[in-house]
Amino acid sequence: MPRISRRKLLRLSVIGGAGLTLGVRYADLALAAPGATVPGDDAVLHPLIRIAASGEIVLYAQNPEMGQGVKTSLPMILAEELDVRLAAVSVRQADWLPGQDLQFSGGSLSVRLNYQALRKAGAAARQMLMQAAAQRWRCPMASLTTADGRVLDAAAGRTATYGELAADAARLEPASDPPLKPPRDFRVIGRSHSDVDLRQVVSGKPLFGLDLELPGMLYAVVRRSPVSDGQVRSFEGTPALKVPGVRAVYAISNDEHGGRIIAANNPNFVSGVAVLGDSTWSAMRGARALEVTWHNPGTLEDTEALYGRFHTALDDAAVRVRRDGEPEDTLVAAGETFSEVYQVPMLAHAPMEPMNCSAHYCDGKIEIWAPTQNPGDLAQAVSKVLGIGAEAITVHVLRSGGAFGRRYYSDFVTDTALLARMVKRPVKVVWPREDDLRHDYFRPAGVHRIRAAQDQRGRITAWRHTLAGHSRAAYLEREDAPAATELDEYTFPAGLVPNLLFEHVHVPSRIPLGQWRAVSASSNPFVVGSALDELAHRAGMDPLEFLLQLLGGRDSAPVTARFALDTARLRAVIRKAAAAAGWSKPLGWRDGSARCGRGIAACYDQGAWVAEVAEVSIRAGRLRIDRIVAAVDCGRVINPQGAAAQVEGSILDGLSAALMGEITVRGGVVEQSNFHDYRLLRIGQAPRIETHFVAGGDDPRGLGEPALAPVAAAVCNAIFAATGKRVRQLPLKKSFRV
Repeated sequence: MPRISRRKLLRLSVIGGAGLTLGVRYADLALAAPGATVPGDDAVLHPLIRIAASGEIVLYAQNPEMGQGVKTSLPMILAEELDVRLAAVSVRQADWLPGQDLQFSGGSLSVRLNYQALRKAGAAARQMLMQAAAQRWRCPMASLTTADGRVLDAAAGRTATYGELAADAARLEPASDPPLKPPRDFRVIGRSHSDVDLRQVVSGKPLFGLDLELPGMLYAVVRRSPVSDGQVRSFEGTPALKVPGVRAVYAISNDEHGGRIIAANNPNFVSGVAVLGDSTWSAMRGARALEVTWHNPGTLEDTEALYGRFHTALDDAAVRVRRDGEPEDTLVAAGETFSEVYQVPMLAHAPMEPMNCSAHYCDGKIEIWAPTQNPGDLAQAVSKVLGIGAEAITVHVLRSGGAFGRRYYSDFVTDTALLARMVKRPVKVVWPREDDLRHDYFRPAGVHRIRAAQDQRGRITAWRHTLAGHSRAAYLEREDAPAATELDEYTFPAGLVPNLLFEHVHVPSRIPLGQWRAVSASSNPFVVGSALDELAHRAGMDPLEFLLQLLGGRDSAPVTARFALDTARLRAVIRKAAAAAGWSKPLGWRDGSARCGRGIAACYDQGAWVAEVAEVSIRAGRLRIDRIVAAVDCGRVINPQGAAAQVEGSILDGLSAALMGEITVRGGVVEQSNFHDYRLLRIGQAPRIETHFVAGGDDPRGLGEPALAPVAAAVCNAIFAATGKRVRQLPLKKSFRV
C-alpha cells in the first residue's frame, strides 16, 4: 500500500452519507473504510474509528488483546480527546489489516504505538464536529464547547449530538495537527476503569478461541511427534476410527509444507497424526488410541548434557558484543577480583488457554479465527503453507487467554489451515495441556559468568559478562548474530562502568526456542542484580547505597550513540521502592522459627524504569515470599487499575519462574507434561504486592513486561540477607522447599 506523509495524520470519509469514519495513521499508514471516498491518494483498508448518525462511537482496536488491557486503554485515549464518557465508546477487535506492519501485541508496545495517533484522531474529529455545528448555526466556532458527545452553544442555549453532526463533519478537511487537551484537563485518562471484557470473562460468556462454534465444525487433536524434529514413519488409524464420534485420521508433515521455519521468525508445526471428530473429547480419545511409529533425528537433545556444554563453553572463544575501555587489563591489574557463575533454565509459557485455532477453507480461500499476538506473521505463514496469496486469507483476531510471547508464533494455526483444506469444513484444532507444554518455544537457558573489580570505595572499575547458551536467533534461523537475542550492548550496567566487556558463546541446540515475557530481560537482570548485590556486600556497603553510587549523580549515562540511560528516573524508582518498603527498618526474627530478609533490584526494560524490594522468610527449609514492593515509572498511566494489574501479573509470572520454572529434556523429549510437574504459583503462595507509580510526565511507555525483570534478583538478594546463602542457580526449588 502507498505511504503517506507525516502531515497526513488521518482522513475522514462519508460512509453512505450516514456518519463519520476516521482513518488513523499508524507508522505512516492511513487506514479507512473499504470503498470509502478519501481525499488524496491514501490507501483505503479498514475502519478504525466510526461515529454513526445514531451517535454510536466505535473504535476498532488493531492490537490483539491478550490480557494487557489494550481494548480498555485505547478507547480511553479516544474518549478523552473526543470529550465523551468512556461508556460512549464501543470497542471491537479489528480483523487482520493487510499491509499494517504494526498490528501485533508484544514488546510492551500496544499503547505506546497508539497514544499520539488516537489523541490526534479524537481531537481532529472533535474540532470538525464543532466546525460543522458552527456552520449550521452560523456562529463563531470559538463560542462553542463540547461535553458528553454534544456540541454546545451556551449563549444561544442550543446543542447538537455528535451523531447529528457526523455527516456534515465528514465533508470537512481535518486539521493535520489539531490542538490536544492539556493533561490538567484529563477526565478519562488517569482514572481507573475495569476491563471492557470483564463481565464476559468472569461469567464464562463466549469470548476466547476455545469458545468458538461454527456450523458443521469438526474438532481435531494432533498426536504430535514427541521429538520436535521427528516425523511420522507409519501409523495405524483403525483404533482411533473405532472411537465413537471420530470421523477421519490424517498424517501431516512439516517436511512437505515448508520445513522447520516457514517464514521470518515463524516456526512450522510439529509433524504428527490428526484425529478429527464431532467433539474435542472424541478427537482427544481417538488421538490417544492411535498407534504411531516415529522417525527421529540421529542426535537427541538432553538438557543435563547441554548445561555441561554451557559451563565448558565459558572458557571457549567468545564473540564480543560490547567493549568499553580496557576491561581485561583492569581485571588483571586488580588482582583479587569477583568471579561467579549463574545459571538460568528454559521456561515454558503455559498460558491458561492452551493453543487453539479454527479455520474454514472454501474455493481457494481461508477464513481463520485465532487468539494470536501477530496476525500479520500468521497470514504470511498460512500463505506459505497453503500456497495462496494474502488476498485469499481472512484472519479474525480473538481475545487470548494469556500469551506471554507464545502466540507470537503461528504453528498452532498452520496445521489447522492444512486440515481445513483437507476436509473442506470448519475445523477447530485444540491442543491438550501436555502438547502445550511439550511443544512450546522455550525461553533459552544459559550459564553466565560475571567477573568484576572494585576500587577502595567499592566502585566497579571493570565488568566482564560472559554468556554461554543457545540462542533464539539461531533456532529461528534469523540473520542476527546468535548473541543479538540473548545479550546485547544495552545490557545493564553498560554506560556506567568505564571498563566493560560483554561476550557470548553460542552452543548449538535443536531444542525449540522463542521469546518469553520480557525476553532476555527475564533472565539477565537476575544475573546482573545478583552480582551487584554480591559486590555491595563484598565492599561492605548497603545494597541500596551501592546501586545509587553506581548510577552516580548525573541525570543520564550514554549507552550507545542512540540511547542514553535516564539514571535520574532509575534512581527515583529505587528510592521510592526502598522508602515504601521501609528499607532502613530491620525485619529480624518474626516468631523465633523463621529467618527473614529483604532484597532490592532494579532495571530499565521495554521503556520503563522499575525497582522492587522483596521480603522473604525461611522456616525449616521452606521459602515463602511475603511481600513485594514495586516502584514503576512507565510515563503517563492511562488506566491505573489496569496498570497495577499488569505490574502484579508480571511479578507473579516472575515469581513462578524464579521459584519453580524449569523445562528439562531427556532423549529429545520434554519431561514436563502438565501443572503437576511444571508448577505455577498458587494463590496461597502469592505475596502481598504493593505498586507505586512514579510520575514520569511523558507519554505512556512499556508496562506489560518490565516489572517481571527485577523480581528474581530481589528475592535471591533477600534470601542472602536472611540466611547468608547465595543462590546462583534458578529455579529456587533446587535450594528450598517452595
